[in-house]
Amino acid sequence: MGLTKEQRKAQILETATRLFVANGYHQTKTKDIAESCGISEPVIYKHFGSKDELFLEAINSIAGETFQEISFDSETDTEVVISSFIMNRVQKIEDSFSLFKRLLIELLDNSKIRGDYFNKFLPRLANPIINYIDYLKKQGYIKDEVPSKVIALSLAGTLIMVSMAKYLEEKSAFSDVSAEELATQMTMITLHGLLKSKEDNK
Repeated sequence: MGLTKEQRKAQILETATRLFVANGYHQTKTKDIAESCGISEPVIYKHFGSKDELFLEAINSIAGETFQEISFDSETDTEVVISSFIMNRVQKIEDSFSLFKRLLIELLDNSKIRGDYFNKFLPRLANPIINYIDYLKKQGYIKDEVPSKVIALSLAGTLIMVSMAKYLEEKSAFSDVSAEELATQMTMITLHGLLKSKEDNK
C-alpha cells in the first residue's frame, strides 16, 4: 500500500531537509530529492510549488514546532515566559544549526528566498509573539508607544545573535558564557534597557 498524501509530503520534506543540510540549497536538485524518495519530480511539485517553497517549508518545519512547544501563559511571570521562549528557540537552532546556517547564506545571496522569507514566512512565525505582546500591553506590562512588531523584531534579533555567538564559531569571544545566560541577559536588556533610573542613581 502506498503512502497517503500527507505521508508523501512529510517524506519529501524530511528528505529535502536532509539534503539541504548536507549539500546546500544550490547543490540540492529536485531530481535528487525525487530519487531519494523513489518518486518522479512532478510528484514534488504536486506538494510544493517550487524548490524555494520547499526550502522555506524545511525551515518552517523546525521553527513551527517550537511555537507549538511554547505556551504564552498569562499566569506566568513575563520575564520567565520571554526568556524561556528565547532559550527554547536557541536550543532548537542548536539542534538544527546546519540548516539555520544555510538559511542565513540564502537570505544574503538569494533575493527570491529573502523576499518570501520576510514577506510570507516570517510574519506567520511572528504572529504568536506579537499577539502575546499585545496582551501584555493591555495588561499594562509593556509601553503602548512601542509597536508590537518592533518588540518582536528585537526579540528575534536576540535569538539570532545568541545563536550566532554560540554556534557559528566553535571558539568565539562568548565561549565562556552559556547560551542560557546570554539569552537571559539580552532579554533583560530588551525588557528593561541599559540606563539606570534616577532612583537607582540616588
